[in-house]
Order: sequence, then C-alpha cells, then structure tokens
Amino acid sequence: MRKLCVGVAVVLLLTACNSNKALFQKARLATAQGKYEQAIALYTRLVKQEPNHFAAYLNRGILWEQRKTKNDKEKQQYLLNAEHDYQRAMELEPNVAEPYNNLGALYIDTNRYIDAVGVLTDALNLNTNYFTARVNRAIAYYRSGRTLDALIDFNKAAQLRPRDPLLLLNRALTYFDMGEYESAVRDLTVLIALNPKDARAYLERARSLMRLDYPADAYADLETAVSIKPTYALAYYYMGDLMFRKGEVDRALGLLQESKKWADKYAPTYELMGDMLAMSDPISATANYMAARKLDPARAAHYEAKMRAMRTEKGREQVQTRRFYSEP
Repeated sequence: MRKLCVGVAVVLLLTACNSNKALFQKARLATAQGKYEQAIALYTRLVKQEPNHFAAYLNRGILWEQRKTKNDKEKQQYLLNAEHDYQRAMELEPNVAEPYNNLGALYIDTNRYIDAVGVLTDALNLNTNYFTARVNRAIAYYRSGRTLDALIDFNKAAQLRPRDPLLLLNRALTYFDMGEYESAVRDLTVLIALNPKDARAYLERARSLMRLDYPADAYADLETAVSIKPTYALAYYYMGDLMFRKGEVDRALGLLQESKKWADKYAPTYELMGDMLAMSDPISATANYMAARKLDPARAAHYEAKMRAMRTEKGREQVQTRRFYSEP
C-alpha cells in the first residue's frame, strides 16, 4: 500500500518548532540513509520534547512499518506502534488526510478491510481528490469482496491518474473477478507498456487470456514472465495447466515440478498435478492430494473427496473432466 511520509510540506511548519528542527532533520536524514532504527530513536526523542509534533508521529509510524523484524511477535508489535502513531497524528491534526490514508493502508496490509474502508473514507471526506486514498479504498473494497464499489473508486481515481501502475494492476484484478476479461487485458496491456519488466502484469494478463480462450497468447505471456523472473512458481503452474490441456503431458508435469521447486508449499500445484495424473497414475495422484491436504488443512474434505475418486475409473474420469474440460 502507499503511504505518505511528510517531508518539506506546509504542515510541518505547524509542528516543527525552532528548538527541534535540527533533531527533525537528523531523523529525516537517517531515514533517507535507510537507518530506520536510528530515525525511530530520533523521532522518539523529538516527541518526548515536543509531544504535539504531528510530522514526527506520522513519519515514525511509517518507519515502524518499514523496520525489519526478527519474528512475527516483533512484527505485530511494530505494526501496533505504527497504528498508535497514526492515530496520534490524527488526533493532533484531524483535518489532515495523510494519517488517515496511512492507517487505512496499514489496515489493508493486516487484512482489516472494514476498518480500512472507514478511515480511508475519512481521508476522502477531507480531500475528495486524494488519489492514493481513493486507490487504497478501492483495494480495501476489492479485498472485502465489494467489487462494484472497488470499480467505482478505481474509475474515479483514473480520472486523476489514468496511467498509474498500482491503479491499473488492481483494477485489472477487479475486472477479472467480475468476469470482464477484455477490460482486464486492456489495463494490463497499458501496464506492460509502462513497465515491460513487470512479471506480475504478464502473469495476470495470461490468466485473462486463458479465460478468453487464447491459450497461445497466454502461454507467450507466461514465458515472458518467467524470463523476467525465473523463480516465478505461479507462472510455471499456469504453463503446466496450459500444456496439459494441449496434450503435452510430460512437458506439463515438468513445468509443475519447476513450480514446486520454487514454491514447495503451494497446495494448488500438488492438486493440479494430482488431477493430471488421475487417469494414468492414481497412486501418484493420491500422494499429491495428500500433500495438498497437509499444506491446506482447511480444504481437507475437498482433497479427501478426490482421493476417494481415485478408487474407481469413473471417479478418475470425473476429476479430469471437471478440471480440464471446462474453462480454465
């Protein structure tokens, strides 16, 4: 998500008193040098001396999010620190939109989508043309399943910056989920023109092209994606799917092995390989379903149903038919 770090902004003049300007500048310099721990310490000294320093809280909040962590517990503590800093900044300057946006982005990053929509709406009420907050709220809507609301926000944001990469990618994902694959391809094609080295854009366009029944074009995009990012496990996954549908079984299985090599805990790859092997090698297919079940216990019943299907020829045929003789 995008967040705003206050630098040489008018709002600083409201909070940076003369006695603390040097400390504030040192913190900014440490941030620019990537010395986040030092910058946090400097901002902490600053807010002790000047408890109402809006910019110090806002900038320290961003640094808490960016600081490297040793474990999940430490990460959660830093995120909580960031949340508190943004909330303090909002208390100090309730009519400034930036901390609302930053807090909304943090909520998106931590899967708190309803909370994100709330504070991002506050940001947009303060500044209806706040592009970053508009895109962030669209993403929050999208991830909470409110695709129509997301699309409305993306389109409003596009009136401000129609060629913004974050907007184009996320609007394309929204179009995909809505079944508007041609619109998704259009946004992703613009994104690729802006950044021909964006492997994710090629993969997402390939997914839409698969739904539009252009397998050759989809495969070409996936090849480009792995040429840019040779470790792109998801691209190998889709390449394997396409090759199996084309009848090139050995090649398909080899691509899935490559996918497993780079992401050995991605359950869908094991399931896909199981589906490929259902007719020719039901024992190996079952082993893949068992691996998928272990990696994805929430869907254990789904994999167990496929394992039971491996016991009969009819069951094996049904597994392959449902997977490969319907839309990808």
